[in-house]
Amino acid sequence: MTAFVQHPQGDMGVRGRDEGDGAFVPVNFDWTASSVDQVMAVMNRKVRVRSIIARPTVAGTDAGSVTLTVRKVPSGTAITSGTALHSGTANLKGTVNTNQTLTLSTTETDLNLDAGDCLAVDFGGVLTAAVGTVTVMLNPR
Repeated sequence: MTAFVQHPQGDMGVRGRDEGDGAFVPVNFDWTASSVDQVMAVMNRKVRVRSIIARPTVAGTDAGSVTLTVRKVPSGTAITSGTALHSGTANLKGTVNTNQTLTLSTTETDLNLDAGDCLAVDFGGVLTAAVGTVTVMLNPR
């Protein structure tokens, strides 16, 4: 059962399973034409991925496909060897200023990150002019 909590400043949150504050936590990453595969954040507690939304603000112009995959990567593992958190990829040549809501993995364990795991972005193709942002919403578990 979901337990709501009211914080001292008056806003509301969702209590996590371990009785900690379970508010949703957004993790944002902005990419540019010179971006490379990299870590978005290292988890300091167990969390669950709730949504992933990418939004190109400048479309890539390379002749080939230009994509982004968000991965769960344990410590000591290369980003490209991490687990994709969604099916398909974000299209960095997609319609500018239009959200792309990625379909989360149907494998439950893929979406659970442990303390020490990281969220990472894995680019495919040549970004050329591509610019945008991706937001991953997390919830403590």
